[in-house]
Amino acid sequence: MIKAGLIGSPIRRSLSPRLFCIFSSLLDETFSYSLLETRKPEGLEPVLARIKAMGWRGFNVTLPLKEAVAPLLDALSPEARAIGAVNAVTVKRGRLKGYNTDAFAVRLALREAGCRPRGRVCTVWGAGGAARAAVWVLARAGATAVSVRGRSPVRVKALLRVFSRLFPSVRFTAAALPGSTVFVNATPLGMYAPLPPALRAGGPPGSFYLDFAYPPLKRTSKRSISPITPFLEGRRGKTIPGLDLLIYQALKSAELFGAPDIPTSRFLKLKIKITAELYGPKGPDANGSLDS
Repeated sequence: MIKAGLIGSPIRRSLSPRLFCIFSSLLDETFSYSLLETRKPEGLEPVLARIKAMGWRGFNVTLPLKEAVAPLLDALSPEARAIGAVNAVTVKRGRLKGYNTDAFAVRLALREAGCRPRGRVCTVWGAGGAARAAVWVLARAGATAVSVRGRSPVRVKALLRVFSRLFPSVRFTAAALPGSTVFVNATPLGMYAPLPPALRAGGPPGSFYLDFAYPPLKRTSKRSISPITPFLEGRRGKTIPGLDLLIYQALKSAELFGAPDIPTSRFLKLKIKITAELYGPKGPDANGSLDS
C-alpha cells in the first residue's frame, strides 16, 4: 500500500481522497490518502517531519503552500524550480523532492482541447502556484503576450519579473490585453468564494477557457452531473473544467508516488473512466455532492 496525502487549506472539499481510491482499482496499486489541514506556511517544517514519521510515500500541496514549501525540500524537478511552485512531493529515504504536476495537467488539457498557445494573447487570473504553472506553460508554448491579473500587486509584480527573465520574447503585463483568446482562472474564486464580474471577461467565439476551480458537482439528471463553474458558464468557446486538471495532475502525482508509469496516451482513457466513476451512482453522496 502507498500512503499519500494532501496538505494545505481549505481542503475539506477536496476530491483527492476519492480520486486516489478510484486509482486503487485502475492503477494496479492500492493507495491510502489522507488530508492534513495546514493553514500557515510558517508551520510547515513540523508538518513535513510528521509526514516522514507517518511513512507517506508522497503528498500533494495546495493553496496557500505551493510556493512556501519549495525552499524546505531537498530537491526540485527542473519544472518546479523554473515555475517556483510545487504541488507534488515524493518522500524517498527521508529526502523530499518537489514536482509541479499542475504544469503537466495544463499542458495535456490544452492539447486535448486543441489549443495551441503559440502566437496567442492570454489572460491569467491569479498570482499563486497554479497561476505560475499556467503562465509557464503558455509562455513556453510560444504565447505572444500574457496578462496576469491578481488582487495582490506585489505578488503579480514578482511573478511578472521572474517570467520576463525566463521568456524575454513574451510580453508580460498586469494590464488587461485586447485580443486575448486564452483565459485561465487560477484562483479558487467560483469554488470557495463568489466569482467577481471581472473574471467574466472573455474573447471572441472560439476562445479557450480553463478553470482550476471545480464546484460541488450537482446531479442534473439521473445520468449526468454538471462540472461547470461560474467562470466557465455560458462561454462562447472551448471550456476546460477544473475536474480535468485535477484528474490529470493527480494521476501524474500517483505515478510519482509509486504507481506504475502511465503512458501519456493512456491519460485520456483513464480520465474518461475516472469521470464515469465520479458521475455514476457510486460517485455522489446522498445529496449529489462530490465534496469530501
